[in-house]
Amino acid sequence: METTSLREDILETLYKFQSSGRAAPVAEDLATALGKEPGELRPVLALLEKEGDLVPNPDGTLSLTTSGTETGGRVMRKHRILECFFSEMLGMSPDTASEEACTLEHGVSDEAIERLGRYIQGKPGRGTGLRGIRRGKGWQTLTLLEAEEGDTLTVSCVRCRGPGVRLNDLGLFPGTEVKVVRKISGNGVVVRVKDCDIALSPEIAAFVLVERTG
Repeated sequence: METTSLREDILETLYKFQSSGRAAPVAEDLATALGKEPGELRPVLALLEKEGDLVPNPDGTLSLTTSGTETGGRVMRKHRILECFFSEMLGMSPDTASEEACTLEHGVSDEAIERLGRYIQGKPGRGTGLRGIRRGKGWQTLTLLEAEEGDTLTVSCVRCRGPGVRLNDLGLFPGTEVKVVRKISGNGVVVRVKDCDIALSPEIAAFVLVERTG
């Protein structure tokens, strides 16, 4: 189980690098992000390469393959839905919610996450769910801070109760479609919600989880 968890943590972290547009990391960067020693990662990285989930580049950086991207994105989605549940529904602090999500994300099933996502969005039980909860290869989970100009996205949830109150007042509910109009100085972002442009600070944009498909 420990090896499986580390494999998924590696793929999830590489996915975060990839989806945020940051440069591909080398093994040392990956170890730092995971709080591990590079030597701990080498046998697992070799296994992931053998299984076709990642490829080392000539410059020493690491990139995900198609299968690695799918797995990494799925693990991150589990993490963020669990994190949202703990912070938004149970009132835990964001740091505690993230720690709990890290512990549980490796054992929870895809079906449980699907149902939990619908529950968070006010759609418990069976059914198709909202647009932001989808199966298949087309989805990608990220925060508004990580989104790119021109992206059309669906709000999954707001991870913190403080800014969540203000965002609800602005119409940013789970299931709401938003468009990223532009990035502004200081890493802020302007989004369009129901024909209204709203400027969000990076601190608040980082709390809004969204999904896109394509």
